[in-house]
Amino acid sequence: MANPKVFISSTFYDLHQVRKDVAVFIQEYGFDHILFEDGQIPYGAFHAPAESCYEEVDLCDILISIIGGRLGSSSAQSPYSVSQAELRRALEKGKQVYIFIAKSVHTEYETYKVNKDNNFVMRFADDPQVYEFLSELYDRPKNNAIFSFETSQDMINILRKQWAGLFHRLLSNQQREAFPQTAGHPAFEKIRSLLSGC
Repeated sequence: MANPKVFISSTFYDLHQVRKDVAVFIQEYGFDHILFEDGQIPYGAFHAPAESCYEEVDLCDILISIIGGRLGSSSAQSPYSVSQAELRRALEKGKQVYIFIAKSVHTEYETYKVNKDNNFVMRFADDPQVYEFLSELYDRPKNNAIFSFETSQDMINILRKQWAGLFHRLLSNQQREAFPQTAGHPAFEKIRSLLSGC
């Protein structure tokens, strides 16, 4: 039986422990996690390392994006960082995505939106592009489940609820397909017409 593959995308140094905590939860949940620092991304001889990450995003089932205050390494897909480009790739491919934003960054983002043209001094983000990217995410019409977090446990609690909800929806959809509504169903209507003639 294949396990769902969950790609964890974020900047590394500032969110290293959070990444590890979420990876442990994913593994305990019975899913496979993908972390570049654990060597789980096969780097090819003819690709830049970032391209190998994007290819791995294509193969995952779920992407968890963790956004802190650092922009991170730049990518060839300017003006986006590597972690931003990973998230954009997952969104383009229609992957199930969960976006977590550090609470301090999320709070400051609201202030940034109102004051960005007034020489706003950021305390929690190292580059305005962090906030511009958040605006882009919020402007998406779908697949932009965005949550604030203070600790990795906050993320784990949300993921547990979200995945339980997805599983419930899957079971409900299966049940509806196996047992369609009887009213309006051709077989039901045929029986009704036969019985009404009696």
